[in-house]
Amino acid sequence: MRPGPPVTDAPAGHAPFAIWNRSGNRLIAVLLRSPLHPLMRGLTLITVTGRRTGAQHTLPVAYQQNGEKLSIPVMWPERKLWWRNLRDGAAVRLRLRGAERTGQATAQVDDQGAVTVEVILDPRG
Repeated sequence: MRPGPPVTDAPAGHAPFAIWNRSGNRLIAVLLRSPLHPLMRGLTLITVTGRRTGAQHTLPVAYQQNGEKLSIPVMWPERKLWWRNLRDGAAVRLRLRGAERTGQATAQVDDQGAVTVEVILDPRG
């Protein structure tokens, strides 16, 4: 697997993106944890653990589900770091349709630099 795009200084126009991440994502996360989560169809919370720091990062992402497999397209991957923790595969936690789930995730970068995170959900136990 080839390495992801390089981390660079914030691109032009990054300020609105950063403001959304700090405020909009928090609002979406609150809704996904609430009884109103059905209103946020197609979104889930994913918790990723940093490879070097061990810090946990939880963020809302869009997904498509096919059986026990989720596909999460990473929009603007050059501006985001969380998916890089999944390049070699790692365990993740999800808040999926109001239920806590776990799974194994792997980030895949295609020839054009598009990134998709594939999650295989663990069987419910």
